[in-house]
Amino acid sequence: MRRLARRTMVVALAAGFTVVLAAPAAKAQSKGIVTHTTLTTESRQINGHAVTAYSATIAADDGSAATGVVMLEENGKSLAGAALNSNGKADILVAGLTAGDHNLQAVYSGDTTHAASRSDSLAVSSAVSADSFALSINPTSVTVAAPGDAASVVATITPGSSFTGFVSMSCAGAPVSAGSSTDSAIPYGVSCTFTPENLEITSSTTAGTSDFTVQTTAPAGANGWNRRPDGPKGPDGGSPLVLAVLLPGVIGLGLLGRKRRIFGRVALVLAVGAISILGATACNARYKYLNHPPTANDGTLPGSYTLTIWAQTSNGVTASEQFTTLPLTVN
Repeated sequence: MRRLARRTMVVALAAGFTVVLAAPAAKAQSKGIVTHTTLTTESRQINGHAVTAYSATIAADDGSAATGVVMLEENGKSLAGAALNSNGKADILVAGLTAGDHNLQAVYSGDTTHAASRSDSLAVSSAVSADSFALSINPTSVTVAAPGDAASVVATITPGSSFTGFVSMSCAGAPVSAGSSTDSAIPYGVSCTFTPENLEITSSTTAGTSDFTVQTTAPAGANGWNRRPDGPKGPDGGSPLVLAVLLPGVIGLGLLGRKRRIFGRVALVLAVGAISILGATACNARYKYLNHPPTANDGTLPGSYTLTIWAQTSNGVTASEQFTTLPLTVN
């Protein structure tokens, strides 16, 4: 009995030490400036439609601006997201929620210096008309390893009980501003390619999908030796400027040697000088034009951006549109 009690004590002590040693490691993982996330909602008018926009604000205890992405979630499932601006705020648009009541939260994943946090639940109600449709995307956020890489997303159109027709897919920039149907402020070097771009819904009981690729642009600079004035010259390389000056001059001197009258010599000298200047200017300009370095292209800069995915339809009389925001992170 005593041996059993001692063994039990040793196991208990070992477990105790395990907890004590593991606690600092767990604490180390949660280091970062404490943040507080709040979620509010407002109604906007877009193309005559009332749109619900969600605004997430990340406040840090030290007053610094948080960076990164914030997601809109319901019961742990991501619905949409957006990148934080320089003030630590993000506008998230998501249309076509299923009819009924929803409890939503804004979830901030943190960055290199700010800790993660989530908002309190926000209760909202949604109603979807029978002749409209809902739009959802998967995944709800994308990350590319470097500029020039691409990411794949699937957009799903779920029709209402009486909806059929074509749905046009497109991609825009940050969440639309009030009174605007689209926003052209798409990040530099980013494009979206949908397959298909026009999705046909033939039955109100069958959802349709469109695969699309989010493509970024790699940087490219003035690095072509053959396009640089100071680069190595090829086998035919020479100085166009020297040839433009010397060749007319040599020909002119030959002609001058055959003249006996002073007036003729002066006229020829002036002519040769004019030809030389014009030839040098023209060749120099052409040389600079053909050998200028390419314009530097920084590509898509690393950072977090917000894309707006649009789904629009029209039967010639009425139009309907749904949209959602997709955060893009470029490492």
